[in-house]
Formats: sequence, C-alpha cells, structure tokens
Amino acid sequence: MHATETAASAATDRPICGLPVDANVLFSDKNGVRKKSIQNKKLKLLQKLSFLRKFLAADERIVFVTTGCSPFSTVEQMTIGHAWVYLIKRALFVFTNKRILHVPTTMSYEYRGSLAQILYQDCRMQFVKGSAFFVEYHSGRKERFYGIPRADRAMIRRLNIEAGEFGPRSARPERNYLCPQCGCVLTPEQYTCSSCNLEFKNKAEALKYSLLAPGGGYFYTRHWGLGILDAIAESYLLILTAVAFLAAALGDPEALPAVVMFGVILAFEKLITVYHSNHFLAEFIPKNLKLLQTAQPTQTVSTPEMQPAAPPPEPQKEGIERILSLR
Repeated sequence: MHATETAASAATDRPICGLPVDANVLFSDKNGVRKKSIQNKKLKLLQKLSFLRKFLAADERIVFVTTGCSPFSTVEQMTIGHAWVYLIKRALFVFTNKRILHVPTTMSYEYRGSLAQILYQDCRMQFVKGSAFFVEYHSGRKERFYGIPRADRAMIRRLNIEAGEFGPRSARPERNYLCPQCGCVLTPEQYTCSSCNLEFKNKAEALKYSLLAPGGGYFYTRHWGLGILDAIAESYLLILTAVAFLAAALGDPEALPAVVMFGVILAFEKLITVYHSNHFLAEFIPKNLKLLQTAQPTQTVSTPEMQPAAPPPEPQKEGIERILSLR
C-alpha cells in the first residue's frame, strides 16, 4: 500500500463496539465503496463479538467480519441432515491484520464460549471457491468453511493475504482453539486449560450421558434442539424394545426378532449420539458458560502464538497494511 493509502486507512482505525476496527475496509463493498447497508450488517455482527476485545493484541485490528459454518464431516452431514448441519455449525469469522478468529456460535450467532485462531503464517494457502473458504495448513491438514455469503466472498479474495509476510510458523501450524478465559492456546484432547485451569466438557462424561439418558449427549454439549429430537426417538425405541422383550418373555416366539431389531436400531442411535458429541467437544465447550460470561475480563496470557507485541517499525507496518489492502 502506498503511503497516502496507509494514512487514509489508519484514519479509519477507531473502536467500534469496543473493538479496534478498520472501518474503511469493513464497511465497504468489493469496489471499495462504503455503504450504509453493509455498515448496518457488520455492526450487528460486531455487537455479538464485543467479548473479543480482551483477546486482541495491542497492535491488532479487525479488518473484516463474516458468517459461515465450522468444518463438518460427511458422516455429520448424512446423520444430521444437509440443512440442519449448516444451522448447528454456524460460526463467525473475524479477519484481523494478524490472523483469522473462528467463533463457533448458536443458530442466532450468539457466542457459545469457544474460540479458535488461524495464524496467517500457519497457512500454505487460502482461497474461496463457491460458498466455501478453503485453508491448507503447513501441517498438511486441509479445512473447508462453508456458507460464506456471496457478497463477502469477493471481499475475502481482495484481502490479498500472503502468509510469508507474517513471520515464522507456530508450534502447531493449523487451526488452534484458545482458552475463553485467558487466551492460552489449548491442546487437543486435554479438557483443562494448562494456564488458568478452566475446565471444559469431556468425552468420558459425554459417553456416560449419551448411554444413560435419551438425548443425553446432545444436552451435555448444549445442542438442545438435537437433544429433544433424539430424546423422543430414543424413548420411542426404548418403549418398543421393552414391549417386544416382555412379549418374548411371555412366550411369544415372533417377538424375539423384534427385540433384536429394535435393540440394534437403539444401539446405532446411541453410537451416532456419541459420535456427534465427540465432534462438538472438539470445540472446547466450557463447563460453566454462565460463570465465564459474567466474570470480569482477565488479562490475556502471552504465548508464542499469541503475544501482544510492541508497535512494529514503520516499514514492517506498511508491509502488513499492503497485504491487507484492497487491490
């Protein structure tokens, strides 16, 4: 970016909803023209992201915000349903001058207590194709984030992010979840923050609730709609299995195959619940979300992957501005 463009962009860096924002980019269309309709839409999203202020570094600012879906597997899509999986996996994506913040949300885009980051230097490539945002990491892993709005796809393309400009890779060069209390990078499969000891819901308890209660795994992971539907289905299967078993015990020879059939279907239903719950738990769901939401903001922990830095020298700053500028 040229010096005059840098000055113009910097002039628009001001707190909005308590967040440092480059309004010149965020509120503009793909041609760089600011529009009131775009501003109103993005302001609604920023209001849902006010909790991010404690996670941003001193020299970090928000460049773009959009909606979409967290990654989901083919099995999830087949067992939940094409339309439902897009609702259940809704998320917000925040592009800053340092990284992309991935925020899993409810169907109404409300914060669920989970937060992940994608550092630009950890990506081998990023591109938009169709409605999906593709990311390939230096670890070799690839991810797709579906459901990006049509108008926002062109804006993501024009952000012109080049990973090589952002420094060395992190210890785990892919999408990493952050502790929603202290900001420390979390370790997969470890359900306690190593820095502040915040506890997250875990697979052992999800398995217990899934096996003992109809819909228990979904209720445990706070997916209430799926929990209600699954509870109805499992309860119905339990009643059918119990009735068939009672008939078989009373000497009805035709009831035994029914016991086996309904029992197998019920077991399959339980396995699907466990499978879904384990995937939901990978997003690190805090055990006490209400306490986390009402607690006073804590100081973000400095880590090699996320450390508030001193203002960089002017040439480096211009390089970052150029990378995130609109062509």
